[in-house]
Amino acid sequence: MNRHIELHKRLIPSYNKDYYEYFGYGWQLAIESENGTTEFKMSDEDQMIFLFTHFAKHYRNSGIGIRHIVDLWVYQQNKTKLNEDYIERELKKLQLNDFYVNILKTLEVWFGDGQDNDKTDLITQIIFNSGVYGTHETRVLSNAYKKTISGENVKNVRITAFLKTAFLPYKFMADKYPVLKKIPILLPIMWVVRFFDILIFKRDKIKTQINDFETSSAERITDYGQALNYVGLDFNFKE
Repeated sequence: MNRHIELHKRLIPSYNKDYYEYFGYGWQLAIESENGTTEFKMSDEDQMIFLFTHFAKHYRNSGIGIRHIVDLWVYQQNKTKLNEDYIERELKKLQLNDFYVNILKTLEVWFGDGQDNDKTDLITQIIFNSGVYGTHETRVLSNAYKKTISGENVKNVRITAFLKTAFLPYKFMADKYPVLKKIPILLPIMWVVRFFDILIFKRDKIKTQINDFETSSAERITDYGQALNYVGLDFNFKE
């Protein structure tokens, strides 16, 4: 049996500033196990809150696959005595309770006798179109949307993204062209070398960048944000 194991230093990455502010390193949520060992864990309620926040993080950042929403359903079925009042109160702090309600309705549609509606249909459509870990297109839109709600102009967002791709930072260029580690002053020349390298040997990358530029149009960025807001999500960063 194949297993996929991920090791994380934090429960939520620090670049998800709103959720990271709530969880931090997570040890404030740790309680000692009742079996007399040195094991620590979260309460069932805090575990559910974390699972759902992790779900929301992926949903808004890149899209999310069927496995993740099934995980929520399995946990819910095995933890039938959760303190829902506590979960609701904490999810409101995370500004996730509305999304939580819509996901629970979606689970009822999928696995119970719940009645579908426009929101559950949209959530289902997004999940089925997201593959296992989301899509590149959604990541592009998500990154662009985050910048626009922070006050950046859409045109500037698109141009900046293009320039960052065309002129990679020194660290990435040095990994690709080790000579830069010895002679950093060659960076502008190696940008030109990389341009011809891509033009001759990796033309598919040019097509990808053109697609990304077209994806991050003002209309599509707006539609992405509205779709998140409609189901109860947003990026609630305090800049």
